[in-house]
Amino acid sequence: MTGRIVGLGLALCTIVAVGCGGGILGSTTFSCNNAAQSFCFDETVPSSLASAQVTQLQSACTGGSGTFANGSACPTASRVGSCALANTTGVPGVSYTERFYSPRYTASTAQQICTAQGGTWTAG
Repeated sequence: MTGRIVGLGLALCTIVAVGCGGGILGSTTFSCNNAAQSFCFDETVPSSLASAQVTQLQSACTGGSGTFANGSACPTASRVGSCALANTTGVPGVSYTERFYSPRYTASTAQQICTAQGGTWTAG
């Protein structure tokens, strides 16, 4: 399970890194909600992201059984905590926050996963 979460996150990070460039004039928010697995990613990316890259993000999300939403955030109901993950893309302004939900996760189990991923944990 942890490998799947990390793998999806790394895939999303890698996709954003490919082909990005230029100045960041603003940002766009995406979410990738995998309700069946009780986690969701909120992603903030430069608004200069090419449409082909948005399609890649969407494909990575839906290929991992997630629901992709442009301009939408992960749900707050039943959330046990969030994990801010490091920007490993090399593109300034990219941020990832993984959200965990009960009953699959408790704050303790989700925090352990976050720590293992090198993230910064916030309960609630």
